[in-house]
Amino acid sequence: MLYKKVAGGYLLRLERGEEVMESLLKFIKKFKIRGGFMVGLGACEDLKLGYFDAVKGEYRDKEFPGEFEVTNLTGNIAYLDKEPIVHAHITLSDDKFKAIAGHLWHGIVSGTMEIMIMTFGIKIRRAKDDETGLNLLKLGKVKV
Repeated sequence: MLYKKVAGGYLLRLERGEEVMESLLKFIKKFKIRGGFMVGLGACEDLKLGYFDAVKGEYRDKEFPGEFEVTNLTGNIAYLDKEPIVHAHITLSDDKFKAIAGHLWHGIVSGTMEIMIMTFGIKIRRAKDDETGLNLLKLGKVKV
């Protein structure tokens, strides 16, 4: 992985063969990123994506072998207890220009991945939500 510190965060370039989520977590831990948002694009292969079934309260996973264009990677960085959590969604395009999307569990960079991490400068936390069963961001409530 290559990176550059820029105004508001970090610009990353993951290289061929790197596992996306593992690489992001290592970077976050090394630079002690306490909270942030990320966007990216590139190309990946051998992906595992998830879809949250709100009725059953569980994720359904599906593997996608082969190579895909990453048209969008969007996510955030927060902490569950003392561990950083990368919550990432990805939109892919196959060789027939068909879109596939979901929660990113696993993917290997097949060409490159260019990712911008915008850091918040404060620690963002997650906590279990009783209603959904998900670990949601802990934020202050505002009446609108």
